[in-house]
Amino acid sequence: MEQRLHDRIAQISREVPGSIGDILKFSLVNCQTETGDFELSCWTEPWMRNFAGTLHGGLCATILDQAMGFVSYCLKDGKGAAPTVQLEVDFLRPLIPGEEVLVKVHVVSETKTLMNLTAEAVLASHPDKICLSGSGIYYFKSAAKVEE
Repeated sequence: MEQRLHDRIAQISREVPGSIGDILKFSLVNCQTETGDFELSCWTEPWMRNFAGTLHGGLCATILDQAMGFVSYCLKDGKGAAPTVQLEVDFLRPLIPGEEVLVKVHVVSETKTLMNLTAEAVLASHPDKICLSGSGIYYFKSAAKVEE
């Protein structure tokens, strides 16, 4: 699983340069496959700020969605797609543009095609203060079904 996550993150940068998954510069920090716990980091940029100078809410949601998406995609063997079916985000504290963000992802449940995950995001400079929490449901569709 750890290698799959590293490979998937590298694949995004290689095959879709300039995409939001690439721009956020995700990396895997910790992988506890047996408990379903994963930690990723990403970097925000000053251009991602809103009028108040904090990270734009849509980009906050994107960070959680992208992190949970990486994990959900890698839970399944083989090639395919794992689009978001449902996403819920709670905004607890602002994220600051230009800082590293740590995202802890937990796999709540997994069926043949659906994965339910939760996530929390903190600033790396203040890891004890949760800024975002959320949950997502992802649907895995194998490559054979994607082509149909």
